[in-house]
Amino acid sequence: MKATVWLVVVLFACVWNESSAWLWSSSAFGNDAPSRPGWPSFSELERNYPSYPLIFGFGGLSWDELVDKEGLDAWLKGVTDKNTCTMRVSRALTHAGKEIVPGSCNWSGVRDSKNRPYIIRVATMRCYLENQYGQADVTGTSESAYRGHQGIIVFQDCGFATATGHVDLWDGSGCVGRCPGYFSRCTDIRLFEF
Repeated sequence: MKATVWLVVVLFACVWNESSAWLWSSSAFGNDAPSRPGWPSFSELERNYPSYPLIFGFGGLSWDELVDKEGLDAWLKGVTDKNTCTMRVSRALTHAGKEIVPGSCNWSGVRDSKNRPYIIRVATMRCYLENQYGQADVTGTSESAYRGHQGIIVFQDCGFATATGHVDLWDGSGCVGRCPGYFSRCTDIRLFEF
């Protein structure tokens, strides 16, 4: 019995990846907010969001695997803090058809193998969204205010040792990636609704 359960867990972890994770997501049940002109829908973002590794490293993409897969600059490999949140949202945007246009937001110059710009810093992603999308639709630190809304969520002023914040996809009830306890830890939170 234990061997059967273990096999099921391993098989589930192996098939749960960026192409199948959306099957169990909120957008698979039709909870998409209306799309803004020129921007992808939430379901398109979620479908193109590379999930984090799951059980024992199976499924999802590690930092170095994401760098290799996207053909990103080699200096991004092997960094110690492994903060990949903004790269994951950048990938979701670009692979869903939204071209990231570098501007005055302290862009790092990172591009993938197809020469598409990637944003790698939380503050740069927030600046980009505010310049290209407009002001956030939901702000504040009460998690209940975000319930039922979907989009790109930006957490800042969190007191993290190795990052200035976190950016993720918010599916209406939680982060698609991971954001454990961030509503109680961060003092500047905003959602750009899709």
